[in-house]
Amino acid sequence: MNLHSNLQYPLLKYLSEELTGSFYANELTFLNRLLILYHNRYIFSIGDDHCRFLEELTEDLKQPVKLWTIPTYKREQINLMRARFSYLLSDNHFIIEKLISRPDYSSFEAKKQTIVEIYQWLDSLPHGQNYPVNVVLWKKDMEANLGHLLESPARSSKNITPKKLPFPHFYHILEGKDEEAKKAKFQKLIRILSEQQWLSESERAGVYQFRKSGSGSRLLLGALYFCLNRQGHIAKELNAPPVAALFNTWLKHDISPESFEKIFQTEQQDTFLCSPGHTRYKYVQDCNLLIRDL
Repeated sequence: MNLHSNLQYPLLKYLSEELTGSFYANELTFLNRLLILYHNRYIFSIGDDHCRFLEELTEDLKQPVKLWTIPTYKREQINLMRARFSYLLSDNHFIIEKLISRPDYSSFEAKKQTIVEIYQWLDSLPHGQNYPVNVVLWKKDMEANLGHLLESPARSSKNITPKKLPFPHFYHILEGKDEEAKKAKFQKLIRILSEQQWLSESERAGVYQFRKSGSGSRLLLGALYFCLNRQGHIAKELNAPPVAALFNTWLKHDISPESFEKIFQTEQQDTFLCSPGHTRYKYVQDCNLLIRDL
């Protein structure tokens, strides 16, 4: 499918593919459906309101298809794909927003990159939690149906780099009623850390130099994340690799990548839940005081 700015997708063809379930075969065909809806709206709209489109789409996907004229097995596949994308849009709409923000949103490369990012987002979700959809089965389906589009279907989240994050910036995982509230909380955190001599400005805008050094510097950052989480400031709990990578989007430090990532592992984070006699207790106390007014 290749859309052009002066071309609208034929209505009868759209309805045919919708009712036969062709759009719901896999994530790629569903992206085609999404882009057709966006494109047909975009070429007739005065403004380019991505958020409004995604909000309306999210609400629509929450409603299962119940048409009795569609065979049961097709209806189940349709509702499965609708449920999966409904969860994606509610948990991480940035992936789709990034796609429709591209000038070449209907190109194969744009859709391929989005498929990879969806898979990486699934791969970054913490194990052992209850989700509205079966995440493990979703990943397996993507590997089976779209493995040729994935760089390495069996790769683990260890390979996630700052360019392949489930979220563009650290503030996206913070608690807040909307994006502006999350940004404000992050900026307040930066201000607190700067005032307490944890940070200084670097040569790159938006990236700060971590001023603490020595063997305790890694534990300080681990304790900071632990306290942010315990105080309810972390809305999106991720595995260690994406957490470390998100820190690296705004923090410049000299800690080795392996050591830095390790401090955010669940078993390491659990060690901060300790008694007053433990070495890490002081780090936790200091960080709790530091962010008490965040």
